Amino acid sequence: MATLFCWFGIVLLVACAVLQLTRRRVLGCWLLVLIPVAVGAALLADLSHGVRGLGSAGYQSDLKGLLPALAYLAAAVLAALRPTWRWLFWIVWLVSAFLCAIAIYMEYFWKVFS
Repeated sequence: MATLFCWFGIVLLVACAVLQLTRRRVLGCWLLVLIPVAVGAALLADLSHGVRGLGSAGYQSDLKGLLPALAYLAAAVLAALRPTWRWLFWIVWLVSAFLCAIAIYMEYFWKVFS
């Protein structure tokens, strides 16, 4: 699943950047919302397993990450609602690129460097 997210995130980030630099800013902004939605859905799916499925530490960690994920989603939706605020789009884009870079590192390089 993480491999799919990595490739989905890379393609989506490149497409959003290209659309932002062309005349289709609104479409690029709304496509960027898909990444925070995927992150929030993954957290909620983990939380739905409960403490027994994840363990106490994993459940608490997901609970702590839920609020920043919702703030990230709110910023992405605000950037989509205000496509003229290019600075907000690029901030959300950089956060998305950082999260995709973390996912790529964890998926492909974690075992190599550990």
